[in-house]
Amino acid sequence: MNPEFQKRCCAATCAGTQLLLHPEKVAYWPSTRTLLVADVHLGKEYVFGRAGSPVPAGPSNADIDRLSRLINASGAERLLVLGDLIHSMPSLSESWLGSFSAFLDRHAALTVEVVAGNHDKPAGQDRLDSRITWYANPLVETPFVFQHEPGSDHRGHVLCGHVHPCYRIVASRKESVRAPVFWFGSDYSVLPAFGQFTGGYTVKPKKRDQLFIVGPECVLPVFSEKSTTEKSIGA
Repeated sequence: MNPEFQKRCCAATCAGTQLLLHPEKVAYWPSTRTLLVADVHLGKEYVFGRAGSPVPAGPSNADIDRLSRLINASGAERLLVLGDLIHSMPSLSESWLGSFSAFLDRHAALTVEVVAGNHDKPAGQDRLDSRITWYANPLVETPFVFQHEPGSDHRGHVLCGHVHPCYRIVASRKESVRAPVFWFGSDYSVLPAFGQFTGGYTVKPKKRDQLFIVGPECVLPVFSEKSTTEKSIGA
């Protein structure tokens, strides 16, 4: 692992397991060398373009480049996407399809797996490189259950996406800031959306939930009954 990557992370203990939360809105599971990401929404700008909205091309290719840099910096041997890798069935002319295949070429030893989300329709999956492994159902790897949408599972602590969680910190009636967060609860934890061309939902955490806000260079705990930097979630 690149020391700079580790330096920018905030450590969290989830279900007795250490995760590193990175400001590029990914979580790293060191003991399995797995990079966890949710809601990439590749191709979304093309969907808007076909609908008549003038959105510049580029976000999808830029997000693929970010993933590549994070794989190199973390030393990950596995990329696990918690749903919505794609936004819709892509046209074969969309440039990011070739960029993603080139990404797989550059990281030939990398295992890439996706727990399918609501946007990852089978027809769209078929347009992507066949080196991707898709799961239609939740993936159980003790102590976690990996799936797209939040929910409880008796088999383990759920790690998911779908919500695109954000949180608003209020300084006064006139001043506040809203930013993506890692949202950890007792039964499930939600990663922020990785894709840069995605919206966000302002969450209302329960009393014992824990939030880690994402800044440009670091991740910081902002809402918890505890005051230490390293948190214990779902233990």
